[in-house]
Amino acid sequence: MGKLQKIEVSSHPNEIHKVLQFIERICDEKDIYNSYYGNIVTSITEAFNNAIEHGNNFSDDKNVTISFETKNDGLTFCVEDQGNGFNPLNITNPTDPDFDAETGRGIFVMGLLSDNMLFLENGAKVCFKFLISNINKETSDKRIEKLKAFLGKKVNQTIKNI
Repeated sequence: MGKLQKIEVSSHPNEIHKVLQFIERICDEKDIYNSYYGNIVTSITEAFNNAIEHGNNFSDDKNVTISFETKNDGLTFCVEDQGNGFNPLNITNPTDPDFDAETGRGIFVMGLLSDNMLFLENGAKVCFKFLISNINKETSDKRIEKLKAFLGKKVNQTIKNI
């Protein structure tokens, strides 16, 4: 197992560059590129934005902590805010035909892009596992199909052409 690494940043959108530098440094050290890098960046930045907005309510007095650890089966990133948390079971599934909200897709997308997503600390902390040894054609194809279903038919042609 690897040494725990973490950064703590102010709960402000301008701090995103520090989060991106943290992720990039780790991915460089671990030789993570291409699709997994995109999955990691998207998941962690979405969780960071959620922590600022929904967890810390844009309070500059609060911080967001991003941690990273290498485990036997992959990489684990966690994002924790100083808010009261929430119940992730109360989040509406955006693939539900009756879903009509303008927001609320981020948690769903984070779950699709990571191999495992776990909410801790009453929802104030979310951890993502990326099973690096698990990335293969079958896993990739499943992710593409889930994204196609979520994004709709218009995107299907674009994905096919990639």
